[in-house]
Amino acid sequence: MTILHINKEKKFTEFFDKADLAREIKFLVLHHIEAKSVDQAVEMLKKHSVSAHFLVDESGKIYELVEENNIAYHAGVSYWKGYESLNNSSIGIEFINSSPFSKKFEEAQIISGVVLCKYIAAKYKIEPRNIVGHSDIAYFKETGFLDRKQDPSQFFDWKFFANNNVGVFPLNSSVQEEIVLFSIGDKSSKILKIKENLAKFGYKVSSLNDVFDDEMKFLTRVFNRRFNPRNFEFNSDVWYLSSQKVLEALN
Repeated sequence: MTILHINKEKKFTEFFDKADLAREIKFLVLHHIEAKSVDQAVEMLKKHSVSAHFLVDESGKIYELVEENNIAYHAGVSYWKGYESLNNSSIGIEFINSSPFSKKFEEAQIISGVVLCKYIAAKYKIEPRNIVGHSDIAYFKETGFLDRKQDPSQFFDWKFFANNNVGVFPLNSSVQEEIVLFSIGDKSSKILKIKENLAKFGYKVSSLNDVFDDEMKFLTRVFNRRFNPRNFEFNSDVWYLSSQKVLEALN
């Protein structure tokens, strides 16, 4: 496994809050940024007045942009397991991908990411379920619905991370992947149970009802992006039997 080496020549001087006291870090949030180089990624972050603690380029080099104890502007309006505004209690890592919605992340980059995540998780005793994607936590303030952000994309290798003891990703059961259980407009007591289990895992669920409504559509999209990427590519917004198997394994 790669030895952890962190470059510090790209440190930010703005777009973060300095914390005078040690803050409680409970979450690790993974992102992608669409860029062709480190300099372009840094320029894009600054252009949008945001930041992250670390940046991993496609060759696997790791850059520290904001010191760990300071509050980087990476999560925005966010929720996970009862916590709001995760900037205050998290560390953010950006992974560069020149075309994140059409190609996989580079192997060297993923390996470096695992090493970095292991270091952070061990240092702050972050639970595996609290290692999340920006997509998992970012919601629209107006509606409370998820899918405000789509990073890291369906091409991020969460399974490899989990196989190396970073985060969680249960193996899919051997079922017919294309079987659809529920879609928009359906009503069933089983949908209520799905929503309860999604909330139990950590997702923001505002309406615990038995309807596959708009909120459930976005929950499904976000869940499939991370845990059912093969079917996400086919139809992101329906609840598959394979999605159900994964959720049951998570809970």
